[in-house]
Amino acid sequence: MKLPRTNDQDLTFSDFLSKLDEFGKGEWISAYEKIGQGLHAPVFYSALIRLDLVPTSLSDPSWDLSIGNGRPGFSFHFEGEKKVSSYVRPSDEGIEPLVLWRSFHGIRQGYWEVAEEFRLYFDLFEDRQNSKLILIDDNGDEEDAVILSSDYVKVKLRLIKEFLAAKQMCLSLFFDFNRFSEKTLEELRIEEFHETRKGDDYVFSIGARPWTFGGEDHRSHAFLMGKKLIPGAIDFNPSILGRQDRKFADFVIGVGENGNEISHTCDEDRLANYFGKNPGSPQYVTPVFFRKAVLAKYYADPAKFSVEDGRVQCAGLWSLRLDNNHPDSVMVFLGDLGHLSYSEQLFWRSFNVASGKMSHTAFARSIEGKFEDPADPALFFRQKFGSFQEAWRAKFGWKLFREMDEEDEYCFRTLRVPLTNGQKEFDEQVLAITKVFVDSLNEAELEKRAVATKENPKGLDKFESFLRTNGVRRPQMVEFLRKLQALRSVSVAHLKGKNYEKIKKFFGIEDGNLSMVFGEILVKCVWTLNSLTAEFLDSDTRRTDN
Repeated sequence: MKLPRTNDQDLTFSDFLSKLDEFGKGEWISAYEKIGQGLHAPVFYSALIRLDLVPTSLSDPSWDLSIGNGRPGFSFHFEGEKKVSSYVRPSDEGIEPLVLWRSFHGIRQGYWEVAEEFRLYFDLFEDRQNSKLILIDDNGDEEDAVILSSDYVKVKLRLIKEFLAAKQMCLSLFFDFNRFSEKTLEELRIEEFHETRKGDDYVFSIGARPWTFGGEDHRSHAFLMGKKLIPGAIDFNPSILGRQDRKFADFVIGVGENGNEISHTCDEDRLANYFGKNPGSPQYVTPVFFRKAVLAKYYADPAKFSVEDGRVQCAGLWSLRLDNNHPDSVMVFLGDLGHLSYSEQLFWRSFNVASGKMSHTAFARSIEGKFEDPADPALFFRQKFGSFQEAWRAKFGWKLFREMDEEDEYCFRTLRVPLTNGQKEFDEQVLAITKVFVDSLNEAELEKRAVATKENPKGLDKFESFLRTNGVRRPQMVEFLRKLQALRSVSVAHLKGKNYEKIKKFFGIEDGNLSMVFGEILVKCVWTLNSLTAEFLDSDTRRTDN
């Protein structure tokens, strides 16, 4: 609660009372706050009040719940001469803490705790390092829901309003002020008084009196204690499926005779299907096309998103089928877009283009019902790499490429043909494929099974020795890997210069289409895997124990 600057002589509390109508409004609400230090610092607290208890609460300015109270326990009463105990929860009494101070009798350090039901209702994540509770919405986006410190606990108001509506309760915001002045009431021209003031949603006790206990510094005292009630959200409308509150964006699905764009909603309930629903409307499976750059957001955050063959997924929250096997665009069926949140739909809408082509892979899978390998070089490489690793391990008991550490594992998951023709993304992908395909070679196992031809051999030296020891003569394979390693060195690890100019010709970089160049690099990586498969893994190979 922010108060205007004032001095202790303002014993009328005009600074607070003039803003009483704003108290409990805004983005955040203080479930607890102590402003300043000392015994007489203003204190704010709160509690949940059952609706049928509101009239009783507003009849008395005293707090309905004290700080530290509100835990479950036992109550006792006598039936005749017999003492009877019963277990009581705060909800049984109709007054519950939203935040609770845990003190542990001074044996352990105390802290503020948010009511468990509130935390579980919104499934809040506890960020202990930053003293926050975080809300993760159904779109995978995070926002601060609660901020805690020893001096305050602030809660996002819109969440409280929804919670109150769901529980059919109000939030009672308590306040308690004490102010002192070195002047007497007569000098301040204030008469001694004590009264209770009420409104539709507030009640407080206010007064001023002489003070004879504090020496010359405290000669008069004023007090203000009361509460203001905050209702739940008026427009709260719970739904099992949530469709009443769903919003749907329009997407461009084609071009009309005059060249104008044709748009239609992605709401499944307004689309046609093959069973006669909504005749005359576009089909659920109407293809909608997007620029490839739409996927950049998902590749950029591999901790949250994963882009796989035919699918992009946000953790365990949502999954979207798509066609990401065409080199020029991304395709999604119109009805599938309606399963995204509205904000995510708007994000996709910003990349929407009027026309495009479905890849052969997607057509075979979705229309012809056939199994089809991915056509995109990166998606195909990731599939091939995984199957090769397992086949090698099954035959030899070890993997040719070591498992990447958690800190580097994203290099494989986000490996892709660059979505743009920019140098930055190209360099990033060169670094990624080199980590996956060169730096991860299992040097320890290769060295055990190879006759060294160099002193202090490096990774690729050991790999080449391993091939020679096993009678494999494929100089193009080793040359490609050495050139790839060199490209990483001169393009990413160091400033570009003469060495970069030399290696550009090998990879065809001088032609300028970096996305195509990287696609060719991935094709050569697949060729390498196929060559190793032919030499070591085919059923008719002579190598069974390396």
